[in-house]
Amino acid sequence: MEVRYADARLQRICLSDRNLRTVYGAEGARKIRVRLQALRGADALDDLFRMPGRCHPLKGRYAGCHAMDLHQGWRLVFRIEVVPAGGDGSEVGAGLGKEDIALVIEIVDYHG
Repeated sequence: MEVRYADARLQRICLSDRNLRTVYGAEGARKIRVRLQALRGADALDDLFRMPGRCHPLKGRYAGCHAMDLHQGWRLVFRIEVVPAGGDGSEVGAGLGKEDIALVIEIVDYHG
């Protein structure tokens, strides 16, 4: 599955090991890289629920999104955009394809 980012700043941080370490520390950077790789390799939403990182659906302000645990209360918040075969638009489904998109919304400590 393709991984995209909600804004250019988040993309710059996530695509650079140096920027990841600067902003989130060595352990945070490692966990973010692992979680992004899990998103890229997922064939189904259920795959993410079975992987380390405690993927879970969110409510309220983040309704329609999921989060994966990182470290010290930090979460990687993302939304799955399923591209229907031969069409466009977004709808969430259980099966994911290589054309589907994980849109990383933010990396946040929403409990803190």
